[in-house]
Amino acid sequence: MMKHTISHALLSFSIVLIAACEPGDRPVADTAPSTVDLRVMSFNIEWGGAKISFANAVEAIRLSGADIVGVQEAEGNLKRLADDLGWNYDLRNYAISRFPLIEPPGADGRYVYVEVEPGKIVAIANVHLPSDPYGPDAVRDGATLEELLELERTVRLPKILPYLKVLPQLFKQDIPVFLTGDFNAPAYTDWVQKTVNSRPFLRYAVNWPVSRATATAGFRDSWREVHPDPLANPGLTWWAGRPPLEAYSPGANDPEDRIDFVWFAGPVDVHSSEIVGEEGGPEVGISVMPWPSDHRGVVSSFSALPAPMPELVTTRHRVYRTGDPVEVIYNFSDQTVLGVVNATVDVPVASRSVSGTGREEFAPDLFTPGHYRVHVQRPGVETLQKDFWILERDADPSVEVVGTTFRSGDSIAVKWRNAPGNRNDYVAAYKQDVAADYENGLAWSYIASLPEGHLQLDETTTEAGWPLEPGTYVIRLVKDDGYEPLAESASFVIE
Repeated sequence: MMKHTISHALLSFSIVLIAACEPGDRPVADTAPSTVDLRVMSFNIEWGGAKISFANAVEAIRLSGADIVGVQEAEGNLKRLADDLGWNYDLRNYAISRFPLIEPPGADGRYVYVEVEPGKIVAIANVHLPSDPYGPDAVRDGATLEELLELERTVRLPKILPYLKVLPQLFKQDIPVFLTGDFNAPAYTDWVQKTVNSRPFLRYAVNWPVSRATATAGFRDSWREVHPDPLANPGLTWWAGRPPLEAYSPGANDPEDRIDFVWFAGPVDVHSSEIVGEEGGPEVGISVMPWPSDHRGVVSSFSALPAPMPELVTTRHRVYRTGDPVEVIYNFSDQTVLGVVNATVDVPVASRSVSGTGREEFAPDLFTPGHYRVHVQRPGVETLQKDFWILERDADPSVEVVGTTFRSGDSIAVKWRNAPGNRNDYVAAYKQDVAADYENGLAWSYIASLPEGHLQLDETTTEAGWPLEPGTYVIRLVKDDGYEPLAESASFVIE
């Protein structure tokens, strides 16, 4: 990593400067930037961590010594997880941390800043790539190398590329960046000839597209940096030996692999990397029983050189309820006016003059339910702004379909209100009177963590299940990648 030294000339100048000061003067020390020690974890807690033992999901993080965790499968429990740890959380990134989390304007849910020291930041991005169809299963079932690569390029690679377009812009500015996630794909460094020969279901070496693209973008794989031999230290994170569940449990026919990662880039050094999982699991160094997930976690120790916080204005959260104060976070080198406007009708609500790094709290009585924006605009400087929403304190979510009758393949207009703003809230079509569960969902689409909005459900927006066959359906607003319906539309007919 970057080394910082003080020259003899600079040191001599500093001594002369200090000696020349009158009593009571306070010379500014010319100190070199210093690194911070961080432990960063990736942890798929499975079904919100609640199927086996939520307390053990919390305890696993405590025992790991992590400072920052990228969580997958939070399913509406991210705030609960952070609250039990006494930490901060960000619902758009599924990140939790003992340090403040700040989502800057323009991040668009791709990353969040972690304020590891006052005015000093690192960044974390966190992903959960599609699980099905799963590449190692395809190999087990006889897919050719060409078929496997086509699967990965079609299913998972498009989902990581938007992150790999944005994140290098950060570490090229010397911001340390961590990329955590359940990638649902192994690393190209693991499926090499010697591992193929040692494990029966591995039929060929694979240059896995997602991990190759991540490395090409400038990221380093913390586990494989510390443990370079994939034969001696495979670092298996899936599947873990948790107690069996009736709904789903992996077993001997499911290929084990390393699909959970902590990648890093920028002014960062890695020092160690450990597996967190069930007692007696392969290479597990930190354990709690019963283990609460089908994934093991991975936690890595780093020294990072945090970057000065860029100019920004943002809010602590994107969604508030009536009666909540709105906390605005800012960082500006000179005097700046912050304005809050009602974004729906473009009416000013409040303004404050600020400078430096700080936080301003705006009282609840300034806001009625609606869509708002905090912004700053200075002559010759690009506008910085952040949207947020105020929801009625006890308002229930709702979803509606615009229309009652459609032909198969027609676009279906869907509107929703008062959604909680979780990263993976979604709308899905179900046959009328069929339960919302793992088996029954049909055409569905994420709603961009927006508490209110609309979309056209069609072949361009649905993740799967399009077109709908003739029948009677409802649209459900469903909570955070889980199966808990928050609202249901009136029925409609596909002819």
